[in-house]
Amino acid sequence: MTVALDRLGYRVGKAHKEINKVLDPKAANASEVVKEVTLKCMDRYDALQDSPCPFMFEALDEAFPGSKFVLTYRPVESWLSSYSKFFGDENNPLREWMYGVPRFSGYEDTYREIYENQNNQIRSYFQHRPDDFLELDLAGGGGWYELVTFLGPEMLPSFPHANANTGQKGHHSANPMLVKLREGAKHGLMGLANRL
Repeated sequence: MTVALDRLGYRVGKAHKEINKVLDPKAANASEVVKEVTLKCMDRYDALQDSPCPFMFEALDEAFPGSKFVLTYRPVESWLSSYSKFFGDENNPLREWMYGVPRFSGYEDTYREIYENQNNQIRSYFQHRPDDFLELDLAGGGGWYELVTFLGPEMLPSFPHANANTGQKGHHSANPMLVKLREGAKHGLMGLANRL
């Protein structure tokens, strides 16, 4: 999803690295820390993806009304296999906060349940807002057509002109409107492109 949005001219960010620098997953204010850092990231980007977007979609929606959300989805067993290969048994403060367990191995059922519950909560939350929410099954063949149709012409960057009066070859600017996505193929909701 990052590559697709980048090609469309969006500045795409991820909050997880900044969150992991300051988060104590067991602290009483952990949820507020995650929320604060996530929302602050939007000062620098047009779009967010990856963790913790699937856990912060309501806060993002409230803070940025009129935003668009994309949930990239894959079947849970495929997601678990990908997660295990990508992260192994390694955990970080954000993943420990999201899943409430110290590692992946031995807690696969917890991960499965949370992945399915988060996706269902997201779908339920946006069920009456089809103009604001798109679910993409990238593994099943979804992609460009669905994304561009969903974003609509007002969300697309200007067409690049090699001979424009800007003096900059191929110059174009993205519409500053916010897009939030989540990527399920590698794991991500912008974010709703993310690795849950």
